[in-house]
Amino acid sequence: MKRTLTLSFLACLVVGSAASLLFLPTQTQVDKVVAASPSITSKPVPKPRSIRDVFYLSDRFGFRIVVPNGYTIEPFGTKSATPVPLDVVELWQKADFANRTSLPETPPIISIAVYNNAKRLSLTQWKGELSRNDDRPLTVAGQAAIAYTSTGLYESDNVLFSSPDGRYVFRLKAGYADAKAPIRQTFQDVLASFTFDVSPDSTASKWRINYSRLQRLLAAKDWQAADIETRAILQRLAGPKGDLLYSSKEVLPRLPLADLKTIDTLWSNSSGGRFGFSAQQRLWQQVAKGSKNAKVQTERFAQRVGWRRTQPLPQNNPVGMEISGTLWRLDTELNYTAAAPPGHFPWAGVSSYVLTNLLNERSQGCGSCTIDAMYLSNDRYETYLPALFARFKAIK
Repeated sequence: MKRTLTLSFLACLVVGSAASLLFLPTQTQVDKVVAASPSITSKPVPKPRSIRDVFYLSDRFGFRIVVPNGYTIEPFGTKSATPVPLDVVELWQKADFANRTSLPETPPIISIAVYNNAKRLSLTQWKGELSRNDDRPLTVAGQAAIAYTSTGLYESDNVLFSSPDGRYVFRLKAGYADAKAPIRQTFQDVLASFTFDVSPDSTASKWRINYSRLQRLLAAKDWQAADIETRAILQRLAGPKGDLLYSSKEVLPRLPLADLKTIDTLWSNSSGGRFGFSAQQRLWQQVAKGSKNAKVQTERFAQRVGWRRTQPLPQNNPVGMEISGTLWRLDTELNYTAAAPPGHFPWAGVSSYVLTNLLNERSQGCGSCTIDAMYLSNDRYETYLPALFARFKAIK
């Protein structure tokens, strides 16, 4: 199967220089939990919020953002500037990026520049000469930040903040020709999604997954956002070369057991044992006894946890008629309540955002995108689930 995947629709992207990463858990033991018995409820399933899970992950600097709808990301490395940034990432509107060679000048974009702050300069000392004195304090990714306006080719909104260890300063910038331009709200959305998802340990020489966001979401019983956060963490654990979309059979056996244990602990504790890998594995072991066929096992398991439909997906669906007929539920059809079937979360599917973006790539010459979307929404489970539970079974 041809796998033509571009930056605009990949579920997770990891770029930048490869840093030495060691992923250590924040929890030490997994509590022994018993999954709640399946129950039938007449409570309505709330309509899920519109939360994108198309991520850009920087392996070098340990941050993650959500890629805005209608934008594409272009990592440019370093650029000629004073001071010289260590890395620059630009977010372009797709139409502008497609026509960039014929544009008379660079259009308004959103940029993320990272600078070395070895001298531990204050944030105000990183402001350029065209900056205005309109500093506004705020918090980004848990870090104290300042927002201000600057001028140049365009008027620009700027935000400066440091990394958790103080080694780097981040400047996020959005240019606009019109004060009411939508890019200014998109800029705020990018800021809101900015997360330091790996953090240095006490020696600042190694890295570990930052589970604080997942912990907060689960404590708030925000199952949908916590499920998306879990998918982002799993991709981070897979590393820059770990393709969880298509190569789960090869990638999952390499995931650190300690981190799988931590994820399970957080889900299990927050749900009273109803959700998490432990709850799922118990159900998997039950359905696996009746057959050695992976497809049969997978479909039986999906029925138990509520991931399968009773009727095929109709043609009028969020990701287009090409994948109609599948019996697997989309993320928009999951039950984001505490009354969801045991094992309902973490979900093992691929979001409708990723599938939609994949299908949209056909207009740019992707000949295999329809086949790939059908694979991701159906047959992928047959490979992913057995590999996941085989890996989790290795936890002592």
